[in-house]
Amino acid sequence: MENDLLFFKNTIVRVVEVDSMDGLLVIDCLRKSMPFWVSESTLVGASRCEETELLKRAAPDLPKFEDITEARRKTARQRYALISPIVPLSGSKEERSRMISYISNRHGISKATIRSWLCDYLAFMNLSILAPQERKLRPLSQNEKNFRWALNKFYFTSLKLSLKAAFRRMLKDKYCDSAGILVAEAPSFRQFQYFFLKTVKQQNLIISRDGRGDYMRNHRPLLGEGIRSFCPSAGYGMFDSTVCDIFLVNDEGELIGRPILAACVDAYSSMCLGYSLGLTGGVESLERLALNLVEDKTDWCRKFGINIKEEEWNCRSLPHVFITDLGREYASQQFSQLSDLGVSIVNLPPYRPELKGAVEKFFDLIQASFKKELATKGVIFEDYQERGGVDYRKKATFTIDEFEKILLLCIVNYNTKRAIDLPPEAVGKVKPFANELWSWSLRNHKDNVIDVTKIEIQMSLLPRTKGIFKRDGLYVNRLRYRNGSFTERFLKGGNCVVAYDPANVGVVYLFEEGNYIPFQLIERFFDGKTISFVKEFYAMKAKDQREAQTLETQGAINLTRELDLISKSKPNIHTEVKHAKENRTIEIKKEGK
Repeated sequence: MENDLLFFKNTIVRVVEVDSMDGLLVIDCLRKSMPFWVSESTLVGASRCEETELLKRAAPDLPKFEDITEARRKTARQRYALISPIVPLSGSKEERSRMISYISNRHGISKATIRSWLCDYLAFMNLSILAPQERKLRPLSQNEKNFRWALNKFYFTSLKLSLKAAFRRMLKDKYCDSAGILVAEAPSFRQFQYFFLKTVKQQNLIISRDGRGDYMRNHRPLLGEGIRSFCPSAGYGMFDSTVCDIFLVNDEGELIGRPILAACVDAYSSMCLGYSLGLTGGVESLERLALNLVEDKTDWCRKFGINIKEEEWNCRSLPHVFITDLGREYASQQFSQLSDLGVSIVNLPPYRPELKGAVEKFFDLIQASFKKELATKGVIFEDYQERGGVDYRKKATFTIDEFEKILLLCIVNYNTKRAIDLPPEAVGKVKPFANELWSWSLRNHKDNVIDVTKIEIQMSLLPRTKGIFKRDGLYVNRLRYRNGSFTERFLKGGNCVVAYDPANVGVVYLFEEGNYIPFQLIERFFDGKTISFVKEFYAMKAKDQREAQTLETQGAINLTRELDLISKSKPNIHTEVKHAKENRTIEIKKEGK
């Protein structure tokens, strides 16, 4: 019957086709030659064979079709599609040959390859036999091992040696005799270069030579949807700061350096919600920025002689999400305390500048908007600090107040006159400007901003420390404070959390359940003083006490020594006590004289 396997003359044959006129079309499954016709009488004495026996002898490693990889399954199906027109013609040598030639010419595959695939399939009747063999990595030769060693040691390093230099160092260490002479069997640079090009991975190359930070910033594939994938509406504020590219002077015309600009930009609309400009950064600039966020921007601009409409900068609240990087000021305890106001703080992973691209682009656009116009007024360009470059410090002209007015004009223009790319949901509904998109989105997401007062922001940004209730007051930073409403707490004692103003230790605030309860200073000497003064005072007091303790100890030692000398100078005697009262009376009379 068709597809039967038979033991026949020390081999295994498969019945491919049965024809009443021609007999049986069989194929030698072990030799895998083309199928041939035999009569039934020829197979007299042949015994049946199981598929497992064939696989055991001819293809012991043939896997099941469903167990091989999708890529290999795809190739097997493609090969079968090529030979499938030949399978019905297997019994006719002429037609089979003609079809093999046709397929070979049409698909550019050799006839021998097509015959091999056909014989494999007919012998096993299993698509798995057409799957390509799984590639097995051959072991590295000794030269290739040396190549890999040299690349890892000399090329994939921060020294950034050239490929030729790494090759020469390898020859020195691996292919020279004891006298330092290059051996005859040393490989050529072309071999070394070929191995490098064949095995190098760009990711490893960049990280090993330039560092992971450079890779994450400048080379990592950017495959995300962008900022709006995790900021779907207004109210997601991105925070960052930069040093402005301009030198400033004070009111007397003396150079004071470059100012620091901190800003909060809405990630969805790209609108600048607030800013801070000053000569100091860190937590102080963040406090100024937070206060500016809740400022009435029309009143703020009016201070600088700039008149704007409320809808041009309609922001006097905190965004409900703060997005920051891992900068020192953003990772500080004080900044995280803003979460007490209901703000969620999201810290971005390191080396991911594209995740806060809105604020990075804001800095670029703002500085580009004034650089050319103020080119001769202390603005810094690309050749700063290069040999032969201009010393822009000598051209500084503006004071910080004058520059802030310039900055405000640039921000208003950025918010209201810069065409932006609208998200799909806003197209046709709003003009493509940042302030328009911000107001439109906020109408549908009113809870994405948090209304707070300046006092609440100032209180939440005060540094906090541990306080201790004792009978004689609340101890904070080694000072005592009082509040008449806390008699029971003074009696019971215990620890608490206290907020304090480093600029004035005259009052501290007990922080409990979101409330700030004031406590007044008991020791009036420190009233109005700074926390730095208090620390210096107690440091000086401790120093004086240490010096006094040293003198006290030395004085005790000297006294002991003197008394010891006196004691040793007097011999021990036996004193009579019988007439002590009369002797005392005599001595009193002598004192009276």
